[in-house]
Amino acid sequence: MYKLVILFLPPFAWATFEQGWQKFLGMAEQMPGLRKETVSDTDELIFGPSSMNYKKIHELYFDSREELEAALTSEAGQKAGQWLQSFTQGRFLLMIAKHMEATSEQFKKVNHKSSARGGGDAAEESAP
Repeated sequence: MYKLVILFLPPFAWATFEQGWQKFLGMAEQMPGLRKETVSDTDELIFGPSSMNYKKIHELYFDSREELEAALTSEAGQKAGQWLQSFTQGRFLLMIAKHMEATSEQFKKVNHKSSARGGGDAAEESAP
């Protein structure tokens, strides 16, 4: 699974941003192949330069990189991208990321070998 990640810097005017973002949501949700989306409002920058204090994270998920790229080049994707540039005045970061996740049951099965016992530095999955 792949996702398009949008990190939003603090807007110049929150009310205008929220109106623009709502319109963007409606446009982005028309992109073909979109499987799910998540939105996070950040509470606090714990570490890093204050210039990187992103206020909102929006993630759009697709089954494959090819489907994500097809969505971006679609008419809906192009319109959403143009509106994104316009209403944010370019105050965002855009990334493509391969999405992986594990449940607690899955990562608890990992047996971390010690290099002192001749094991490598990588984790190995234990037998079920």
